[in-house]
Amino acid sequence: MRALSAALAPPGDGRSVRTALKWSALVLLLLLGVFELLWGPGGLAGTSQAAQRPAGNSVELLARRIGCTAEITADTADLRQGLCTSGGEEIWIATFPEVRAQQAWITEAEAYGGSYLVGDDWVVVLSDATADQLHGLLGGKVVNGADHSATHEHTGGG
Repeated sequence: MRALSAALAPPGDGRSVRTALKWSALVLLLLLGVFELLWGPGGLAGTSQAAQRPAGNSVELLARRIGCTAEITADTADLRQGLCTSGGEEIWIATFPEVRAQQAWITEAEAYGGSYLVGDDWVVVLSDATADQLHGLLGGKVVNGADHSATHEHTGGG
């Protein structure tokens, strides 16, 4: 019993106790950091950014407002997109977790032409047949891409 008491008793100068406390604090901080990394907001073991988006901006909700049911075609960290049909027209809907991701998508899409209805964190691709209807239902602003219709007048000549 005496050997056990001696092993558990701190040495007279206290340096070993301070060193043990420092290491214990360091290990505790390390464990808290790992916990935060894995299970904290946006953590590796948590849900994806796409799953954390508010329901008010979902592809499904936008599709319901349009009057169709969206089939999800992509669900990534940068965008979630779906396709639905309303009145015989295919309607493409995308939601974005950040303004930066949405702006990058719009910048790329504008080069291809077409028209897009743009909301705070969503985009709907418009056709001539759906532009007015969808703008009335969803709001947002219409953004037009590059015009590729280049009409050439041939004057004939010699």
